[in-house]
Amino acid sequence: DMLVNLQKPAVLVNTEDPLMRLSSVLPCNRSATRMACEYLLDRGHRDILFLTHPGRRPIEQREEGWREAMRCHQLLCDNSRILTVTDWLPELAERAVIARFRDNPHECTAILCANDSLALGAINGMRALGVRVPEEMSVMGMNNLPQAEFATPPLTTVHLSVQEIGTLALELLQDIIEGRMAIPRRVELACAIVERQSVAR
Repeated sequence: DMLVNLQKPAVLVNTEDPLMRLSSVLPCNRSATRMACEYLLDRGHRDILFLTHPGRRPIEQREEGWREAMRCHQLLCDNSRILTVTDWLPELAERAVIARFRDNPHECTAILCANDSLALGAINGMRALGVRVPEEMSVMGMNNLPQAEFATPPLTTVHLSVQEIGTLALELLQDIIEGRMAIPRRVELACAIVERQSVAR
């Protein structure tokens, strides 16, 4: 609302205006998470927990992608299958995973995380419980942060095209400044699976 009221050229990055008053560039969060969930489903997982820190619209869209994939396969995806934390810190994810799985470490076979930081915490939590990743529990992240490659095991995740998002945002902004774009646009970019060693069949 503040940006709209300023009436200055602006492009939102990694979020969107729900009323489409402003242009935006972001990854297609819904399809990215659906793709990640389908990746797990293709490997035989049927009980997939979603670990998230809710609040922002892109994260809501990631949850929607998980639910869409699970519903398409007629699998359980109600709120009992969502584990939430209050921040993106790996240690909070680790504590939440330990608390959730302490009494039943084999409650599910895979955890799909709303970002890589939570996935790294989930791996640590499983390790603390003596559960092997990926042999006994598969863990998958989102974002493809640099530390994902160096985790133990290296994290299977979804790559978001951050550089392309920035480039497109600048191009849209230039179009607005130069009067070449009268109608706001929302540009969503496809994402890609980065296969490493934290997911097993």
